[in-house]
Amino acid sequence: MLRSMTAYGRASTQLPLGRFVVEVQSVNRKFLEVNALLPKELARFESEVKQWIGGVVARGQVSCKVSAFFESSTPMVVSPNIPLAREIKAAWDKIAKAVGVAQKFELSFLADVGGMFIYGEEMPDEELYRQALKGVVEKALESFLAMKAREGQHLLDDIAQRMYKLVQMIGQIALYAPDATKRYQQKLKERIEALVPGSVDNDERLLREIGIYAEKVDIAEEITRFSSHLSQLDGLLNSAEVSVGKTLEFVLQELNREINTIGSKSGDMRISCQVVEIKGELEKIREQIQNVE
Repeated sequence: MLRSMTAYGRASTQLPLGRFVVEVQSVNRKFLEVNALLPKELARFESEVKQWIGGVVARGQVSCKVSAFFESSTPMVVSPNIPLAREIKAAWDKIAKAVGVAQKFELSFLADVGGMFIYGEEMPDEELYRQALKGVVEKALESFLAMKAREGQHLLDDIAQRMYKLVQMIGQIALYAPDATKRYQQKLKERIEALVPGSVDNDERLLREIGIYAEKVDIAEEITRFSSHLSQLDGLLNSAEVSVGKTLEFVLQELNREINTIGSKSGDMRISCQVVEIKGELEKIREQIQNVE
């Protein structure tokens, strides 16, 4: 079952603890990379959110955004930094006295001062918040994975159509191959005969060398391997595994290697035309496989 690396999922839930909204989206990456953006009140659960996602996704850059709206209470204990406020007021009073300005100190002067609030590390009912967050993340992942599967089916349909063409074209090459080898051998004889008349049929060693050289341009072995790799590709596409993208890329490299060898060894124009067509289809499959998880 193919899954696309590009997908999006969203879920929200309303609980007595508050309202939670989770959005999960992913784009192509060679390896798995998970980024999580959580509000300050839930920041302690960032590593766990990444673990939950990493448990169901194998490849791609996944971004998870969590929004939380607390109505009656917040899960974070916030305390004022009274010692800092006192120090700032004392410094302000000194400045006012030094420059001779009778400026009354106001709380608004502390508005832009960092560190005025201390966020407590202890969270009351931490496990309740953890389970609530996990529940909504799992719901978002359900829709996220469903979209990955739908997009993966589209990729599978396109690749399957192109593979059908490849089977037909390599079959044509297999039909042309024996005749192409014989024609090449005959052409060698004719060229040697033109250079040295009467030498070919009377020289057994020369005939043997012509046969050996003609065998070097035989592509039967490459055709067999290409067909074998196609069968392997088909098996991967219809496998129950959800993360086959890297293996598909490797098999595609082998297919390209074999068709390049076929193209370089054979001088038959009919085979060369099929090779060009096959390379075009393999390139289109490569583009699709880059989206496979």
